[in-house]
Amino acid sequence: MPDTAIGFAILGIGILVVLGVVFAISSRAGGTGAASKPPRGVHMPGPSFLPVVISVAAALMGTGLVFRADDQIANPFLAIPGVIVLVLGSWAWVRAANREWRDVERGSHDDGSAH
Repeated sequence: MPDTAIGFAILGIGILVVLGVVFAISSRAGGTGAASKPPRGVHMPGPSFLPVVISVAAALMGTGLVFRADDQIANPFLAIPGVIVLVLGSWAWVRAANREWRDVERGSHDDGSAH
């Protein structure tokens, strides 16, 4: 079995473990039956393109790992732009979340209605 096949097997097993943990946590929470109104200031975030940007970055890094020369770890023309886009996209997403957090702390979303 080549080294890349072992790496993909480990990656697949890791994904299954994470999905299993998420399923176990979410199914254990259960439902209370009655829908309650969210507390003041809690709302759904606005639409964002940043998850798509981060997904494209992950796809670039993955293709950089797949389409490589035999003596390389990754194709630098695909993997390096993928890493750069991933870092910038993550940074922008964290900034957007912090901005949203500060807005809630200042009370600009404190109207009590669900958005």
